[in-house]
Amino acid sequence: MQLPIASNYNILIADKRGKMVVVECTPNIKKIGEAKSVDDGYLVCTVNSFISDKLKPYDFAKGDDYHSYTRYSVVMDNCINNVKNNDPVVETQKLLKGEYGFMCQYDDEPDFETIWSSIFDLSNLMIYRAEGDPRRKKFITDKRLHNIVIGRKDAEK
Repeated sequence: MQLPIASNYNILIADKRGKMVVVECTPNIKKIGEAKSVDDGYLVCTVNSFISDKLKPYDFAKGDDYHSYTRYSVVMDNCINNVKNNDPVVETQKLLKGEYGFMCQYDDEPDFETIWSSIFDLSNLMIYRAEGDPRRKKFITDKRLHNIVIGRKDAEK
């Protein structure tokens, strides 16, 4: 099925087996970025701007994107260093709260704030979501994905 594209956007796609990609899209061009190999795993991240050299010319915000590349760099640098030997959900919550660098701390932007922050634990089919600034809002556990998949497996038995 062909899906028309009307504006620029990024999609992160991942499955339970660990296959992950980022698709950067414009109305005319799509770029699929593979996950980066790190130690014994893989890492993928997307933000509000294009990261690939191929699509950067189409990023019309020209840096006026609420520190998008800074956030991308904080994720890529710190996931490799901090998550490796620790609980990935806890470390990702710390990352989103800004404990390892700038992520969602828009204190100087009066008309801009984080709407939500989400962590997708595909190994356990769980979603953790902070509805608002993760420094002030608690991450809640969303079991819908788990219940849908496990419910489907139970129904097949």
